[in-house]
Amino acid sequence: MRVNSALMEDEEGEEVAALARQLAVRTWLVAEHDEVAIEAVHRNLQAVRGVLGAVGWSLAVEPDLVRVHKPVSWRPGLVPEGASPVGCWFWLTVAALESVSPRVGLGQVVAAARAAAAEAGVPVTQSPTELRALLEALRMLRSRGLVEEVGDGRIEALLEQEDPAVVLRVHHVRLLHVLPRNVPLDEFGQWAVDPAEAAGAWLEGLEGPPELSQRMCGMLADQAVVHACDLSGEERQWLSDRLASDGAKAAAGFGLELERRVEGAAFVMPAGSYTAERELGGFVFPRHQRGGTVGHAALLLIDQVVERGQRGGALAPGAGWCGMRAPEVVRHLGELAVEYTGWAREYREDPRQLGDHVKKLLEPADLLRVSRGYEDWWWLSPAAARWTVVPGGLDNAGAAVRPAEERAR
Repeated sequence: MRVNSALMEDEEGEEVAALARQLAVRTWLVAEHDEVAIEAVHRNLQAVRGVLGAVGWSLAVEPDLVRVHKPVSWRPGLVPEGASPVGCWFWLTVAALESVSPRVGLGQVVAAARAAAAEAGVPVTQSPTELRALLEALRMLRSRGLVEEVGDGRIEALLEQEDPAVVLRVHHVRLLHVLPRNVPLDEFGQWAVDPAEAAGAWLEGLEGPPELSQRMCGMLADQAVVHACDLSGEERQWLSDRLASDGAKAAAGFGLELERRVEGAAFVMPAGSYTAERELGGFVFPRHQRGGTVGHAALLLIDQVVERGQRGGALAPGAGWCGMRAPEVVRHLGELAVEYTGWAREYREDPRQLGDHVKKLLEPADLLRVSRGYEDWWWLSPAAARWTVVPGGLDNAGAAVRPAEERAR
């Protein structure tokens, strides 16, 4: 009996590509939830390391844990302003967990996190807003397998009780994998810059892969779109000279397709490569949903801005970006709210609030940037023009938002 070796290689390549895509979205795999995937990584370890290494990512593999470390790609203007309460409480809780026992009560962890906050000079208000941020931080720790509930208790009980009868198991060894690996150190082995004192300088100092092709392919693998307007001269030259070879090879390793435009480039997942939206990551636009006022409004607004907005200009982030003054955006949303009577009442009565939610929807994928000034401008990425509302696919309530079609370009 002969085995078709080419077929076996194709199947192995597909498995490796699927694992690489999974690790790109979920950088922590823990045995409690991902035993099958961890076994697959061990089985294809050399090939998976090769795919991730091509984009500058490193892989930590243990019997019960797989952790992907991605170098941070930081660019001025693309980092949200202000501190993140959830992020703050995440790190305070990580610091608190180092000194607790392997089995500890949830209330003790919360008290230790608040003590760490007081020591760091972070105000502790015990307000509902602070409690929700702390709870979300604990959920982040749980999803990464750093803590797990013992028995039937859940950390969500914290919303109802100050000291719920919930016991946590703490995986102290896994805490070592939380810290980033590309932070410059001083002569004493400490971080050269304190992020609490100079967050911008700390971000700027993060070390990326020294090889240009790794850095560029890493950006393509980690970002929805790489815009040419954000790149240095050397990086734009790489797009011209090496994207078609190095970029296409890296995309193939993930089972993705390389797409290039004058305004930039992206790795695109073929529709047949996934079976559920969650495989695409935490952010999906547009979503396959019904009755989504914000998503529906965003799709309609894209049509408005592309058709009536200003293309390019002094304030535009780059070539091909379509802009519209913020007051005009609100006006158009108000007109649409009159037409689509099935939208949520709170948004129909307050188009400005609807605009804020549309902005929060589009900004994470870098489909929208807002330039500040005497009058704010909304700028849509050239990539936003890929979507348009399907003619006749929506009723007056916006209750049947269909998958968006790709606009011919």
